[in-house]
Amino acid sequence: MTTGERRGSRSLRGAAVVAERPLRVAVVEDYGPMRALLVRELVAGGFRAVGYPDAASLWRHFPDAAFDLVVLNIGLPDEDGFSVSRRLRRDTRVPVVMVSGYGSNEHQLLGLREGADAYLVKPVDIHVLLATLERLARRLGLDDDGAPPRSAGWWLAEDGWLLRTPDNREIALNGHERALLSRLLAAAGAWVPDRDLSAALANGDARPGERPVPARLLRRLRRKIAAFTGLPPPLESRAGAHRFASLINEDAYRPRRRR
Repeated sequence: MTTGERRGSRSLRGAAVVAERPLRVAVVEDYGPMRALLVRELVAGGFRAVGYPDAASLWRHFPDAAFDLVVLNIGLPDEDGFSVSRRLRRDTRVPVVMVSGYGSNEHQLLGLREGADAYLVKPVDIHVLLATLERLARRLGLDDDGAPPRSAGWWLAEDGWLLRTPDNREIALNGHERALLSRLLAAAGAWVPDRDLSAALANGDARPGERPVPARLLRRLRRKIAAFTGLPPPLESRAGAHRFASLINEDAYRPRRRR
């Protein structure tokens, strides 16, 4: 985890507090060093985090601990994370963020179908994890400070690193996807030619010779969104130009937090 990521985690400290009470997060992760790292960074971000090495320890404490959010690994020693997520979805309204080394679309789709609200692939960027927890808290009304007006649309959030779908799923974006969607957002639904998207990608994190072709990247992004949600995004292409017909900048609705 980089110094920049740690600075980013502390910048979200105010988002983790509701009515002067830190949000309570259960971190269910069997690998001790990873569990300790996640708990430490969540606490640094303003959450009240507690780590558990397996599902049994979570179930022993869950009724009394009354957690607001759960960060859940899939590969637990006693019960797989899919089963834990299913039970949480059946018995509670607690949002679940799955974290796993399994990064295929099939695993991500299975996690979401089994009740997870978000699925992040290891190694997890702590800034993205904190932003995801913040969004889930807002969605359930746990934190309404600075929340934008809600509508059934597509929202680009957290400086372009998160895409929120009409059914309130949160999809983490990589650098290429962020650059592409940010350029389409700036066009406000107008058609953007390939050359402009290529220029936006050139300013991203790709090295020379490794920049993806915009049309190919858009196809992959459509498949990614479909795998996560089953929803067709209003992402259109024709004759070397592209547009996202109804993308909203969520950050524009958020007032700056007082320091």
